[in-house]
Amino acid sequence: MKRVWLATLVALVVAALSTAAMARSGGADPFNRCVGCHKSTGLGIPGYAPPLAAHIPDIERAPGGRTYLIQVLLYGLKGEIRVKGKRFDATMPAFNDLKDGEAAAVLNRILTSWGNDKLLPKDHKAIDPGEVKARRENKLTVEQIHAIRGKLGLK
Repeated sequence: MKRVWLATLVALVVAALSTAAMARSGGADPFNRCVGCHKSTGLGIPGYAPPLAAHIPDIERAPGGRTYLIQVLLYGLKGEIRVKGKRFDATMPAFNDLKDGEAAAVLNRILTSWGNDKLLPKDHKAIDPGEVKARRENKLTVEQIHAIRGKLGLK
């Protein structure tokens, strides 16, 4: 009886630790970290988290926008922003714990989900892990990322 109890206890501890580890990493798929605030629809939360659907291609097309997308993912963003005339004011956490390939995969999935793929320029190229690696060299604060966004000319 003690062995069954001990085996059950060990199984429960291992399950709890695995669940906690997955929660810290956003689950097996790093993209799951985005869904909490930006939702599975990519439409975000009004006033809080901006939409990624039909907005991310606008950023990608802006001069410096591609770099900005990588920087936001790596370093986060804090401060009020406007997307298509609507105000959002959440703090996006940094996801700089993602490996370069994971970060590139998340960004490419965002760029091609929710109909975004139809809004990208015809010459669009997927973000490469090397591009992510290059942006890690210049660590930025959330305030610096916010200032960069202001220079992109987004409305």
